[in-house]
Amino acid sequence: MKVKNYFTATATVVFAVSLFILMGLSSVKAADDYVALYRLYNAQSRAHLYTSKCDERDNAVRGGGFVYENIAGYVASRQMRRTVPLYRLLLSNGAHFYTTDFREMTNLSQTAGNRSEGIVGYVANTRMKNTVPFYRLASSDRHFYTTNEQEKNSYLQTPGNRLEGITGYIWTSGSNRCDNSPPISGSFPVIYAQANFQGPAEAIERDFAGSRDWEGSPHRIRSIRVPQGWFLVLYDKRNFRGKSYNLNADWTPQPGDYWYGRIKSIKVYRGNPPIQPR
Repeated sequence: MKVKNYFTATATVVFAVSLFILMGLSSVKAADDYVALYRLYNAQSRAHLYTSKCDERDNAVRGGGFVYENIAGYVASRQMRRTVPLYRLLLSNGAHFYTTDFREMTNLSQTAGNRSEGIVGYVANTRMKNTVPFYRLASSDRHFYTTNEQEKNSYLQTPGNRLEGITGYIWTSGSNRCDNSPPISGSFPVIYAQANFQGPAEAIERDFAGSRDWEGSPHRIRSIRVPQGWFLVLYDKRNFRGKSYNLNADWTPQPGDYWYGRIKSIKVYRGNPPIQPR
């Protein structure tokens, strides 16, 4: 009876350990099924770039004129039930176009100056648990995509802008393949509309005298990336007037801080800071 009990207990332990290992492998596999969709922005071309590739994300920032904004969501890394490919094209005007419609992708890729850039990932074709809409909007000369309801509504307030529908649905969680990649470091300071370097962003290569685009809610300057070797002077009025604040490192104030959302213009220096008045 003792031998029988020994083998029964041993078998139970082996089964439990095997089940634990299988469950662990299953959870890892499930997490890898959904990968981060990174969003970047080019201020010169006014174009957004969405990618799930770490090297493409980093190369676009380091040498392509883009700034990293955030993780828009997560896309499936392989085609699964109720998912469709998200195609990406580069149009002749320098803007990227995204669609799940194969016929639309084929027709556009055959137009002179346009080219297909493959599949970004796979998105749900109907609303599923833990997904959000990937909206497709358009202005007179380009398309705009977002998962942010507030950003979508703000975009539609501009006369002539329109909502063209939902491209697909992307997930709200998954794996970030770029966790162990080298940190992104752009060449220029970058202003962000949200704290902690999130939301719409713009690189500032020279003095920024002010813009209505950065004075209305929600687009106000709430955090700034400052690469090593740069020095900024912030002002609470346009054209470098009013109170000033010196900055030579990344800056993300709290909502109670005086400068949170109040910056109207910025003096930009590379190298040594300006000589301060005595």
